[in-house]
Amino acid sequence: MRHFSTITTLRSLRHRNFRLLLEGALISGSGDFMQNVAQSWLVWELTRSPFLLGVIGFFDTIPRLLIGAVGGAIADRFDRRRVLMITQSLAMVQAIVYWLAVYFKVILFWHIAVLAFFLGAVNTINQTARQSLVNSLVPKEELLNAIGLQASVFNLTKILGPSAGGVIIALIGIAGCFFINALSFVALLFNLHLMELPAWEGRTGKLELWNEIKEGYSYVRSSRTIFYIVSLSYIFALAGAPYNRFIPMVATNILHVGPSGFGLLMSAPGFGATCAALFLASRRNLKPGIPWICYCVLGFALFLALFAFSHAFLLSLALLTLIGFCQIAARASSNTAIQMETPFNLLGRVLSLFFMDRGLWSLGGLFIGGAASIIGIDWTFTACALVCAIAAAAFLLAAGRQPTKIARTPFSG
Repeated sequence: MRHFSTITTLRSLRHRNFRLLLEGALISGSGDFMQNVAQSWLVWELTRSPFLLGVIGFFDTIPRLLIGAVGGAIADRFDRRRVLMITQSLAMVQAIVYWLAVYFKVILFWHIAVLAFFLGAVNTINQTARQSLVNSLVPKEELLNAIGLQASVFNLTKILGPSAGGVIIALIGIAGCFFINALSFVALLFNLHLMELPAWEGRTGKLELWNEIKEGYSYVRSSRTIFYIVSLSYIFALAGAPYNRFIPMVATNILHVGPSGFGLLMSAPGFGATCAALFLASRRNLKPGIPWICYCVLGFALFLALFAFSHAFLLSLALLTLIGFCQIAARASSNTAIQMETPFNLLGRVLSLFFMDRGLWSLGGLFIGGAASIIGIDWTFTACALVCAIAAAAFLLAAGRQPTKIARTPFSG
């Protein structure tokens, strides 16, 4: 078996600005997922409704559909570091408001929906700016490594955050999670301030929002590779990705575990995703394409179908780990393929169209929640797995009929 050294895997960290971004993201991201666990547990305690879990998921992700393309235009137009500092400050304010509302026991379901929508809008702009910034922090030949490392850190926070969140809920209550998350933003804001970047050279002239969004959309349509990737991500977002919103239901109704067990279940996909991201970061010559991405989605579908009928806690943990591995392998590979093919001046807008799949999680969450209320979560997960498998197989066959390599020529909208 081929051996990859630690130096090879971590080579992007020699770039100071990229290292600063990852250090801050590790702390801030852990706080984010701690808050996600607290929010899910709070909604479940207040309502005991799988449908209302889906509703909160809807408010959390629908901003990506409503303003996702706007976020891309902002990332291409303005200094991306400054955009990140603004969005992280707003997210910190949201966490403080959440903490106070829960601490003083005035929180209501509609408050949660409003706070989730606000944070979803902030994160829509934040994610596009952050991903676009990575492209300028490392050389092109190290982009897969950088994205893999960023994904590994992101998914490490999916282990640390939920695990810590479950323990904190059990020890000091839900409010403590929101307070600690508010403090975690300081690290990323400080590191963003420390970055030494050249003067921003964005677009000049009058902001023509619609025309700039249209230019990014036209480029996606002109590239069959990117069009296939974005289309598959949209289907996956509707039928597969929202599964984790319903782990509280599985934890209590099927596996019969408390907050600590729930935290472990929520962190298991993050462990698998971290392994996948480190695997990708270690590959020097891997050039992710449609076949590789489709195989990852097929693996996700298989393990989700098996998880649907698991009644053993340890088996469920193992299957969730494999689900997380396949999901982030597909996600990071898609992100890398898009960034390698897209001109820098269009990157924010093209990435924003890709990240708009998160907005479809809202609709998928409503569908899964409604279906689970009628036919049960096990059969609902099985149906979702089948849809993902059919979509991946269809794109795999379509990609095999004709070459998907596109020329690296400048795009003119």
